[in-house]
Amino acid sequence: MMGFYFEVCITPNYFSDIFASEIIDFTKEAIEQINNNSSTTIIIRADISLSKINLLLNRLQDLSNKLSVINNIDVNFTHTIIKKQNKDWVDEYKNSITPIQCCRFYIRPPWGDILESTNISFKNNKTDNIIEIILEPSLAFGSGHHSSTSMCIEALESCKYSENTTLLDVGCGSGILALCANKLGASVYLCDIDELAVNEAKKNFLNNNAIISAIWHGSINTNANNKDKYDIVTANIIASVLIEHSLELIASLKDNGILILSGILDIYEDSVLECFRELKLIDRKYDKEWICLKLQKY
Repeated sequence: MMGFYFEVCITPNYFSDIFASEIIDFTKEAIEQINNNSSTTIIIRADISLSKINLLLNRLQDLSNKLSVINNIDVNFTHTIIKKQNKDWVDEYKNSITPIQCCRFYIRPPWGDILESTNISFKNNKTDNIIEIILEPSLAFGSGHHSSTSMCIEALESCKYSENTTLLDVGCGSGILALCANKLGASVYLCDIDELAVNEAKKNFLNNNAIISAIWHGSINTNANNKDKYDIVTANIIASVLIEHSLELIASLKDNGILILSGILDIYEDSVLECFRELKLIDRKYDKEWICLKLQKY
């Protein structure tokens, strides 16, 4: 990792969701979106090179031109590039993470109010059914705050669990989804192509006295510990990656197994569903432009 990173701010005059999807697809980095009165600014913070940023800007210019022609309007964007010290960003990110309740789960950083604190007001006013998850903030995706993650947790809580239930979390990030599933009773298997995410997930499981059946650096079929078939599979990844790995995701399900897909912008819902058409759609959740799909294999 470099000693600095670039903060790139992109503000399109139209179609901010399409721009956001293009940025995620090209950079493979997390983004922040800030809604202003009449526009949305998309922020990328990453230790990528200026040459890659320039390639991104060229790609966005091509996108602007295409959207202008298709929609017969002038589509454009403004941008700023700021070089910052990495330490500043990590500290800023950690300080921004506050405790959150998602369904039965109370997710907090190590310094957040503990479950028994009188400062906490739970949505159902009961603490006996609340499960505490301690999550160390890092640059690995998944804190429970993003709607794509919280919708996944809701979908996981609606699943049935037994002592034999197995779950595979593809693109595990911080491990938050597998952590929740493990607390609900599943034996969990995790993988991620980012080695940082694999290491952070291991730490978070250790901090929560939770058990990982297996975790590996790579995708679904790149480790001998892969059980091949699972009762539940989760993948909170961008639409293009879900589409690319659709056959592997479907093949990893047992008969009657549940597949939970998230990280999908609404403009890509039909494309994703088409690739998973052999599965039955049993539930979908919406939060603004984000979608979570729950499907079943028969």
